[in-house]
Amino acid sequence: MKKILILGGTAEAVSLAAQLKDYPGISVIYSLAGRTRSPNLPDCAVRQGGFGGTDGLTRYLMENDIAAVIDATHPYAGQMAENARRATSKLSLAHYKYLRTPWSEPCEAPWIWAASSNDAAEKIRGKFNRVFLSGGLNDVAAFTALNDVWFLIRSIEYPSTPIPIQNFSHIKARGPFDVVGERKLMQENKIDALVSKNSGGSATEAKLHAAQALSIPIIMIDRPPPLGGVVFDDQAMLIDRLRQDF
Repeated sequence: MKKILILGGTAEAVSLAAQLKDYPGISVIYSLAGRTRSPNLPDCAVRQGGFGGTDGLTRYLMENDIAAVIDATHPYAGQMAENARRATSKLSLAHYKYLRTPWSEPCEAPWIWAASSNDAAEKIRGKFNRVFLSGGLNDVAAFTALNDVWFLIRSIEYPSTPIPIQNFSHIKARGPFDVVGERKLMQENKIDALVSKNSGGSATEAKLHAAQALSIPIIMIDRPPPLGGVVFDDQAMLIDRLRQDF
């Protein structure tokens, strides 16, 4: 049996694990960081928790005789992607990267592009007063200095440490979201700008349509480039390639 490690935490990773778990000759191990308290899990072997950086991941791959790694983590999970690249390169293991298709910028309502969360904060400074941060809790520290801005912050989990922002309201919610609900949320909170990462997928896309309908500017944080592996944006093509290789 060839052991395949799927680095997960996304709906697409769960789907990939479900499709591969019964394939002859392949044994799937699904791994996630464990930050989400009630994650969606596939019906296969599951590992939760960090590896301890590149060295820890390398040891795990060796000790568990892993034949290939599928990195299907969030498009902005840069550290995990880099650890996977280095570990698989060190061990000369097959490395595949699944990236969901990014959202497309509408011609009639162009986005305000930002290279990073820090850049997004600069795009907000002096221009907007009530901002919806829709990308979770990981990068909220980038907006700490904007003391004259009120933020609506949404995340899947409650924060484990105090949010380092002076003026904000936090809501805990998990997608999928719909346009009606997103529009109501923005209207009730008098939002005048939306900050989003270009994650792609359907679960949170409604916020974009709601903002466009309300003529609310969208500050879109661009994706980092893929850090390694053979990149796929189609699950069927990735699975076909894996089956050819193994």
